[in-house]
Amino acid sequence: MDGVVDELGLVQENAFLSVFIPATSKAFVFRVKSRVNRGFESFHYGPLPLPATLPLPSYVGGTILVPANGVMPATAYTDTGLSFPLSGAFDETDMWYVPKEWGDRLFHVKTQVTPGWLRVDLQIPKGVSQRRFQREKVSLGLEKLFGYSRGSAEAIHFPNIHYGYRFGNDSNLSVYTGVDFTYGEYVVEIPKDSELIFNILTRRAPSYWLTMPISVYDASIKRAFTETYGIEGFTVYPVTKRSEAISEYNTLLKEVKV
Repeated sequence: MDGVVDELGLVQENAFLSVFIPATSKAFVFRVKSRVNRGFESFHYGPLPLPATLPLPSYVGGTILVPANGVMPATAYTDTGLSFPLSGAFDETDMWYVPKEWGDRLFHVKTQVTPGWLRVDLQIPKGVSQRRFQREKVSLGLEKLFGYSRGSAEAIHFPNIHYGYRFGNDSNLSVYTGVDFTYGEYVVEIPKDSELIFNILTRRAPSYWLTMPISVYDASIKRAFTETYGIEGFTVYPVTKRSEAISEYNTLLKEVKV
């Protein structure tokens, strides 16, 4: 996407970012005003935050203890998602969390874990599984047959929500782990032009699209959106419903806080 993202896959300054929420069929549209970490987007975090002796559920039944800090035991997985602690962060237990008052900030985070075959999924908010098959018929996730990725994850971290990252080792070997992040700390605004928003959401204007794994619209997600932005996003209309879309967007833009 020439001019929208750079070689790292992060959104350029003065380009647009569209974040689609499947649970609501709505999307947020942001203009990236600046990337405050320009030039230092990648860093090695270290091992997964797995303390020694932590009990983890096993794919073969029962529980297994973490043998040493940062080691994923054989056939084990994290049931509740992990946050990444960082000393000095706003919330030192979760480096990607910022409060609703930071509504003009977004973290675009690309996570790469080693070994690259570890299973990965994401809870939004922490503790709420989002993977589904046939709507609500079948719950998925890294403890299931499918519904996970391996080795990597990409997410937009919205303010006022704690995310949980889950990891699974379905091999018969205990492994040392490592985590690398490529991230953009964006200063953003929601454009106030309903015609522009419509063109972006109908794919007639360039924007980087990311669909978030939110199939369950937890009450805390709705609260975070409305308290941070004043709205829950913009309904994604077909091109044929331009007038209806523009009318709705004009109403919503009166409530936008960012």
